[in-house]
Amino acid sequence: MASSSSSIGHRPPAQVPQREGKGEEKEETRDWAALPVDALLVVLGRLDGVDILMGAGHVCRPWRHATQEEPELWRRVDMRRRAGLGYDVDLQAAARAAVRRSAGRCEAFLAEDSAGAGLGYDGDFFLFLADAAPMLKSLRLISCNRVDPQMINQTIRNFPLLEELELSLYHKGSLDDCLDGVSEACPLMTRLRLNHDRFYYFRPILIGGCECKSAEIARMHGLRSLQLFANSISNQELAAILDGCQQLESLDIRHCFNVLMDDEMWSRCATVNTLRLPEDSMEDYDLHYDSPVRDSVYYSDAMY
Repeated sequence: MASSSSSIGHRPPAQVPQREGKGEEKEETRDWAALPVDALLVVLGRLDGVDILMGAGHVCRPWRHATQEEPELWRRVDMRRRAGLGYDVDLQAAARAAVRRSAGRCEAFLAEDSAGAGLGYDGDFFLFLADAAPMLKSLRLISCNRVDPQMINQTIRNFPLLEELELSLYHKGSLDDCLDGVSEACPLMTRLRLNHDRFYYFRPILIGGCECKSAEIARMHGLRSLQLFANSISNQELAAILDGCQQLESLDIRHCFNVLMDDEMWSRCATVNTLRLPEDSMEDYDLHYDSPVRDSVYYSDAMY
């Protein structure tokens, strides 16, 4: 035999030579664990919080260290539920871990709860968020229906630097209570999304809360983008908002079928660059919605 077993242990394993055809490049092996920290943060920064905590953070020791010790990675925390992610996954615990790792530098937080999920966001989490993310500029909450409106309001008002707010698919109570005093507490607000899952001619507490407080929105004088999908807002309420928010550049009132685009309303909307009307296409809308109920007679035994 040409070599002994002892000699094999002291030399690298033999590699089969690869023939390079004309124009073919030599295959290179990349050591992803050896990436410089700045390059690694760029790679990880393309992932959302759930993906990092459930996957990328367990790849190897350097990646795990980066996800735990680099606060810049957690300036934006996206905790939307992924398709195929089991409902036994505690998103609230994962979100706490992500925000803690930001070391107070978190500027954007997005949470999405799910009906039927056993481990969702509660009031204690939002108290924690208000304390742990003092620099928050963007807060987006989708289907976070375990939290009462007073707690949401208290949380929002703890973020004086807030520029973007979303409360979508919220059925726990009145949006009036969620927004009370927000215009004064968050004077830098420029983007607001308040979206329901369907339009009702009239929307009582029973089926998802009162309408957004038009007077409170009208006091957000710096607002530039407003989306009110499927709200039962009237012409008078919309006019008050347009009068107060004169810097508005984008207005989306799709499925707001109580709004009548008469000559006066067209005139008020003339300065809005991007205008989406009640009957406009839903092709680019990114949330779940159901068919509208366009009349005031919608009570049935099934609702009780």
